[in-house]
Amino acid sequence: MLKQHAVHPFVRDRDAYGDTGHKVVNMIEAYFADVRDGTLDRPVPQAQRDKLMNLPIPEEGLEAEDILSFLQTDIMPWPLATASPRSYAWINTGPSPIGVAVDHISNAMNTGVDGYDHSSVFLNISVGRWLMELTGFPSEESFAVLFSGGSAASLNALTAARHHAAKQDGWNMREEGLQNGHPPFVIYASAEAHSSIQKCAEQLGIGRRFMRKLPSDDDFRMDVAALETAIRADREQGLRPMAVAAAAGSTNVGVIDPLDAIADVCVREDLWLHVDGAYGGFGGLDPAYTDAYRGMERADTLTVDPHKWPQVPLDCGALLMRHPERHYDAYSLTPDYLVAPDGNTARWTYEYMFQLTYANRSLKTWATIARLGRQGMAELVTRCNALASILGDLVEKAPDFELLAPVSLSVVNFRYVPKGGMDNAGFDALNAAIANAMTRTGEVHMETTKVRGRVSLRACILHYENSHDDVVHLIELARRCGEELSG
Repeated sequence: MLKQHAVHPFVRDRDAYGDTGHKVVNMIEAYFADVRDGTLDRPVPQAQRDKLMNLPIPEEGLEAEDILSFLQTDIMPWPLATASPRSYAWINTGPSPIGVAVDHISNAMNTGVDGYDHSSVFLNISVGRWLMELTGFPSEESFAVLFSGGSAASLNALTAARHHAAKQDGWNMREEGLQNGHPPFVIYASAEAHSSIQKCAEQLGIGRRFMRKLPSDDDFRMDVAALETAIRADREQGLRPMAVAAAAGSTNVGVIDPLDAIADVCVREDLWLHVDGAYGGFGGLDPAYTDAYRGMERADTLTVDPHKWPQVPLDCGALLMRHPERHYDAYSLTPDYLVAPDGNTARWTYEYMFQLTYANRSLKTWATIARLGRQGMAELVTRCNALASILGDLVEKAPDFELLAPVSLSVVNFRYVPKGGMDNAGFDALNAAIANAMTRTGEVHMETTKVRGRVSLRACILHYENSHDDVVHLIELARRCGEELSG
């Protein structure tokens, strides 16, 4: 006979959720204020690292109040700086407060959007269409799936591209794999392509040897003539060109490849065009950049990350599919217990991706975009780009700074160049030290990158609170740290 237990702790938590929820809301409200007004960069003290890595599992469960207290004292004081408007280092930004709130509801409902008959499956269709409309991607017959981020989305796209290429050649990738001696596939991308594209080539069994990193022009855009030459040379060697991965707002310099010209090549050569717009895919909402995005609507697949410019809480990437049936061919595997019921009117996303069960990202994405609306999204993108242009102008007019790449979208690459000069190695060391010094002030979070081999201070302006004052403060702080380190 089973022993009679006291009321289960989860039952007590459920019944008292109002009290717990109020405490959580107050904690988050205090956290938002702290991130906005406090020191940005907060390295975790060594003693705290040791504590967090060596926690013993409690023999008896902790009370909910004790768990919240632990989070407040031992976790929340040491966040990553990305939630602050003066964090310029990476392309993740502060979460929309409405997205944070709605994510609580999503977690409570605990239903993914992999399939079956529940409300989020149908909402996901509208979310996908909204992303298409905001990026100019064709929506008729297209489909969108939400992933953890751009890397997973691009992997899905190139997996479908590989399967489609094999099918065109008369064989089945899912049946044979890469084991039957077919000509090696080749993927083409710019030297500015995100590192995830190379990871995709490695994961797909194509390998770095058969990924062509093409040269870029003076504006860091893919050289289309070099693309055509590479395709022709690979065909002559008996290789199988498969796909081109173009950038619509690269991470490093914000470059937008010549998408229309690349699409022309893909049509002539019958190649899959994948566009990586994880960061910059929404950039065409800015009238100053609309023309640069012409051709993106011709892509077979487009990656965008709602957890970047739209400010959706982590994590949320999206893949927009112009030919969803090709992804279905590459992924669908339906066990008997998951057959869609008669009358189902929405695609089940697990049929178009590797995962089965995964988190519901639709609610927070819908809520964040709904809170901004089309005009709010366009204003956010346009303002961030305008602030980057202002920063670029300040750099160009300053005798002690120089741009290392043309300003593109909201990314600015620049470096401090003191009077008297020094060699490139000296400039590199100085600017790396400046980035560290700027971050140590607690006023900003700044990292470096390399632009054609030179160390660059790289500012990505992406936060919904970024203002002209932030831009002026950034260059003044860089100058102050530069003068202290070089003087």
